[in-house]
Amino acid sequence: MVKTRKPLGSLASVVNVGGEEAVRRRVRPERTAVERQTRLMRERQQETWRPLTRQRVAAFFELFLRCMVWTENGEREGRPHPEIVQALLGTLVRKIIPWVDQHRIRSNFECRWPMTLEHFRELDNDLCNYLPSVHAGRPWQRIRVYFGEMERVREQRREEERERRRERANQVRRVLFP
Repeated sequence: MVKTRKPLGSLASVVNVGGEEAVRRRVRPERTAVERQTRLMRERQQETWRPLTRQRVAAFFELFLRCMVWTENGEREGRPHPEIVQALLGTLVRKIIPWVDQHRIRSNFECRWPMTLEHFRELDNDLCNYLPSVHAGRPWQRIRVYFGEMERVREQRREEERERRRERANQVRRVLFP
């Protein structure tokens, strides 16, 4: 077997480069990137002690949405393993939701919020559909009220900004066209 040569894609080339045992090897079932990532996360229990941050929560939500929701909608192939589903849901209920509930900050800056508004909307919809008991729980209801207020304040500020722009435009018109 030659280390520098690569098979060209045909069976004869594989035998030529890797030897006859290369053909007899079993092929492992193909796993998606999300499945591999969640398995690694599950196997690396030593990292569960690390404190959560906004970035880690956002990464968890992306992984959760990719693994649970988008596969179900047919955008990705394959369903996650039941152990992975159980681990993700357990982490969501026991760690992520309490952390988000504890770190609610009344701020106009989205970078200070514990999670993005888009992640909240998607997760709120998914919890309503798949985990109604968690959706109806007090921590999630406090989070819903918090993001409702933040959205209302954001819309109010946008409306105030629109009014300011209209007023400036009217002032400019009065000056230019008396």
